[in-house]
Amino acid sequence: MTDPDNLTLDNIGRRDFILYQQKDGFRFGTDSVLLAWFAASFARKDKGGAYRSTSFLELGSGCGGAAMCVAARLPDCTIDCCEIMDVPCDVLRLNISANGVEDRVRAFNCDIRSFPGEIKQRQYDVVFSNPPFFNAQNNVRTDPAKSSGEKLAGRFEENGGLEDFLRASKSRVIPSTGHIIMVMKADRLTEVMSLMDNMNISPTRLLPVHPKQGREASSILIAGRVGNNRSKIRILPPLFLDDADRMNGIYEGEHKDCFI
Repeated sequence: MTDPDNLTLDNIGRRDFILYQQKDGFRFGTDSVLLAWFAASFARKDKGGAYRSTSFLELGSGCGGAAMCVAARLPDCTIDCCEIMDVPCDVLRLNISANGVEDRVRAFNCDIRSFPGEIKQRQYDVVFSNPPFFNAQNNVRTDPAKSSGEKLAGRFEENGGLEDFLRASKSRVIPSTGHIIMVMKADRLTEVMSLMDNMNISPTRLLPVHPKQGREASSILIAGRVGNNRSKIRILPPLFLDDADRMNGIYEGEHKDCFI
């Protein structure tokens, strides 16, 4: 069970949604906010451009920060969340209950490399993920004595690498029409693109994220579709994290398609 004394409570910034987090666990941050904003823009729309009910699957949900942001942006969506670690999954379930979305958001304590039957039987409109940014073999890891298991698993590929996340995404997304969404460190873009090509996933959108103008991109948001629909990739205008007006709109504004 989750120790209530080890939790903090924050406001997501829209529709009065809240978020419990572990004080010493992997913390919800800007990458998760941007991932939710980007993923929500791939929700299905009617002929008038209004968002319709869309099925989402998140891989590696942690405490549910990104999933709660998507749920707050799209009141008609459904989200299945996969989290391998027990305590973060308990906090995820607490957040689902605290925000009253039990009817459309579900938590599964599972490994993305071995889905339970309820997920294996479904295909989703959008599969999104924030995989660990660092390859455990090629980066110096934080001293385990100074960091919790959740922090290490959130930063390093302890429970599946980039290839595992893409393979799992491909297995559950609706072919041709569904979307695979990911946030990743910018210096791993070549690796992401190579893996997508090997798995017959066609990149369709790429959004570079920069700390500020004049600085190199620190991360990327990328979307792709499964199949032989070799549509041209659209390189979207860069996002600058020090652009206060745009970032406030992303955090708190009414959801708008981020491709406009």
